Amino acid sequence: MVTRIVFIVCFCITTHIFAASLVVNDYEINGINGDLKNNVALYLKQLEGEKANRALLNHAKKQVERSLRALGYYKPAVKLNFDHGSQKLIATIERGPVTRISNVNITINGAGRTDRLLASTIESIKIKQGDILNHSDYDTARKTLEAQLLELGYFDMKWQAHKLAISLKSNSADVVLTIDTGERYQFGDLIITKNTPAEKYIRSLAKFSQGGSYKATKVADYNLALSSTPYFTSVRVYADIANRANNQVPINVDVLHKPANSYEIGGGFNTDFGPKVRFKWSKPWITDDGHFLESNLNLSAKQQDISFSYTVPVDDPNDDLWRFSAGYKLEDEVTEDIYSRILTGQLQRQWLTEDDWVRTVFLRRDHETYRIGDEQQQNSKMFMPGISYAKKETKGGTTPYWGEQWLVSAEFALEDVLSTTNIARVQFQTAWLRTYLNKHLVYLRANVGAMLVDDINNVPLSLRFFAGGDQSVRGFSYQSISPEDEEGRLIGAKYLLSSTVEYNYQFAQNWRVALFVDSGTATNDFSDRVEVGAGFGFRYLTPVGPIRIDHAWGLTKESKSTRLSITIGPEI
Repeated sequence: MVTRIVFIVCFCITTHIFAASLVVNDYEINGINGDLKNNVALYLKQLEGEKANRALLNHAKKQVERSLRALGYYKPAVKLNFDHGSQKLIATIERGPVTRISNVNITINGAGRTDRLLASTIESIKIKQGDILNHSDYDTARKTLEAQLLELGYFDMKWQAHKLAISLKSNSADVVLTIDTGERYQFGDLIITKNTPAEKYIRSLAKFSQGGSYKATKVADYNLALSSTPYFTSVRVYADIANRANNQVPINVDVLHKPANSYEIGGGFNTDFGPKVRFKWSKPWITDDGHFLESNLNLSAKQQDISFSYTVPVDDPNDDLWRFSAGYKLEDEVTEDIYSRILTGQLQRQWLTEDDWVRTVFLRRDHETYRIGDEQQQNSKMFMPGISYAKKETKGGTTPYWGEQWLVSAEFALEDVLSTTNIARVQFQTAWLRTYLNKHLVYLRANVGAMLVDDINNVPLSLRFFAGGDQSVRGFSYQSISPEDEEGRLIGAKYLLSSTVEYNYQFAQNWRVALFVDSGTATNDFSDRVEVGAGFGFRYLTPVGPIRIDHAWGLTKESKSTRLSITIGPEI
């Protein structure tokens, strides 16, 4: 009796252990490939770690058949077996005949039937007669139509029919999408929900008016424009769809003002300057007309600068304004044997062109004291009018995944008009950023400068062109690429050429690795060689922008030393 009980207990334990060990550790798919195989694999992968029993096999078979139907194969032959030795689930599949789209019938009723924007959306829908049926394409078509109707303000839309009719007999499918758009709504009242002294600018930045046809992108652009002003810590602009009436939808604006004084502290490090500290103070609301003050202080062992700017908005506080600024900058041995101290003041008039370029006309007055090596200290005074055109477009906020940036500037001075020398100076800068397949980012940058002057030695040091440093040719020290005089001292140049090619790969949620090559020269007669730097780095993505850590070599310099830089902020 005891022997029998022991046998039964041991048998139960053994059976339990054996059953527990029969779990799906892997899977194999035979008979199909491509998208079909990938879709089946998505289902089977979910079964890893599950107990291999008859119920599981039945469930898995249904899941496989469902995954095949999603791609147009409604009559497959599916066999599922579990190999006990390898603990592998083996699927052998004959896909059977394919189901194709025989008819696509998209009908728009209501006011939207004559809407050209809606018509172009319908034309872009992927579902076409003769295509293999793909349920995902059908779902996408429905969602695309719904999204575009909401984008254009058809808030009363109703589906009259949306179906995918499958004929197993003829292996065909009919797509039927019929929708009544209702009326297209217009922009209603612009309602500012809180009292604010910025009401004038809130209203002036709206690129739509009451009675105009609604478009959601205009609301989003308006939200972005308000967020870019110096007045608010948060902005929320939204269509109050629940309270729409009389074919109009009100637009609500919620804003939260910045404090009377706000402060920012930042910093960084590179081989040229060592540790750097940045301090910013801003006073966003000085008068009832929206005047604002901003000050920036940057400190390192070899470079210090401070600037103040006072801005007077005209209509648009972002792009239509007057600005008065003053600054002081000191560089002492940042570049070997070079000393520079400059005091500058500037008056700017800035406004937006019809093509969305920021045009700035300015008058600048500079007083500079500088010394190269053991030369006698020199003083210069320059009065320089000029003009610049700038444009920047990005997507992705503080961590952009797409972007373009352009800057063209020209300035001149006359010796007979409060200046040390005659000079005409132009500069062109551009940057380009693209992301592919979500993980691969390409960044390109170019900088070209030139000046017309009789003698480079008469040009103030701050106006001469140099290359090198973490914003130019990495791997070379700050402003170390330059023509030299007879004693080997860097004297600056009339012309500048530099470029960057950088590749980033995102290998984790907040991390990218970067590889880059920079090249450039500063020259007076184009006889100087083009210097090349290269290296690698890491990008840690934060809410305030990426932290960029770069380690670079100067490939064309005799020294094999490397240079390290740490900066915070986006490439564009």
